[in-house]
This record gives sequence, C-alpha cells and structure tokens, in this order.
Amino acid sequence: AKRVGGKLTPLGEPQTFTTQPLGLASLPAEDYPDVLAFQEKTARLVRAVYGANKLLNETQERINYIQRALLNTPKADQKLVDEAEALETRLQDIDEKLNGNSVIRAHNEADPPAIVERVGQVVNGHWTSTSAPTETHREGYRLASQAFAPVLADLRQLIEVDLKNLEHKLEAAGAPWTPGRVPTWQPE
Repeated sequence: AKRVGGKLTPLGEPQTFTTQPLGLASLPAEDYPDVLAFQEKTARLVRAVYGANKLLNETQERINYIQRALLNTPKADQKLVDEAEALETRLQDIDEKLNGNSVIRAHNEADPPAIVERVGQVVNGHWTSTSAPTETHREGYRLASQAFAPVLADLRQLIEVDLKNLEHKLEAAGAPWTPGRVPTWQPE
C-alpha cells in the first residue's frame, strides 16, 4: 500500500506464502511452533518490562518536579514533602528490583540478576538463534516473570493511585504546575 496525504491506497491484492527454515542451524529446533510461542511470550514480557522501566524513569522525573514545586509553594504542608519523599523511596525500591543495586554494581560487587537483566539474557541468548529455547532460557523467563508481576503491581499503585493523590493535594495547595498534572482553573 502507499500513503499519500494521509490516505492509504492498496497497490495490489494480498498474497499468501509459506516460509521454510533453510536448515542451516547447528542445533535445529524440532518444534518450530514451540520456538515461536516462546519468542512471542518473551516479547510480551520484554514489552512490559522495558515499558515499566521507562515509566519508572519518567515517574522519577515527575517526582523531582513535585519536590521542586513544593519548595516554591508557601502553603505546602510538611506532610506533602514527606509524602513526596516516601514515593521517591518506594520508586527507588522498584528501580532496584528492576535494574539491580547500582551502588553494589558500581563497586564491582556481586548482585543477584535484576529483572531487566534476566529478560535481556533470555532475549540475547534465544532471539538470535533458530534453536529451541534451552532450559536456562525458560528458567530465566520464569524467574523474571515471577519477579516482575508484583513489581508491576507496586509501580501501578504508586503511579495510578498514590502519585495521583499527591498531585491532587498539590493542586489544592496551589503548587506550581508539574508534568503529568492537569491544572484546574476557573474563570474569575
């Protein structure tokens, strides 16, 4: 199809075809549908983990703005500052679970594999191969997905409930606008 001026026009009729592996793999998979199913399952986990990691960074930036806004809000109660700091601490805990302990790693000390690292190992070790996933790949997926489920729930609670609640309190206190927050205003 071609797109001109936002309009999509087909260039021909859809064609169906079947692909076959070339058979050049050193360790060919016996069950290609199983390989594909594992790759698709892994792709869904990658999408969620990497998306959550990006969202975590964006949320840290929002909290940084909130903390600065609170410094510029004369009516800000110390409880709001404490609440923002508590959210930041929780976010750092989530970050450590996703990415590992940066302080330990900075000193070249052993740190258990983090979720992002486990997912990366599965992807890098399996997606470039036409062989069946190894038990190590499957175990890496299992460990990463089990660890990620509660982390995602914590992140969702922090952003969708607790951060939103703090942002409503900021609005009520007349704090300067911060990213992610829709200002309230009425004509006077």
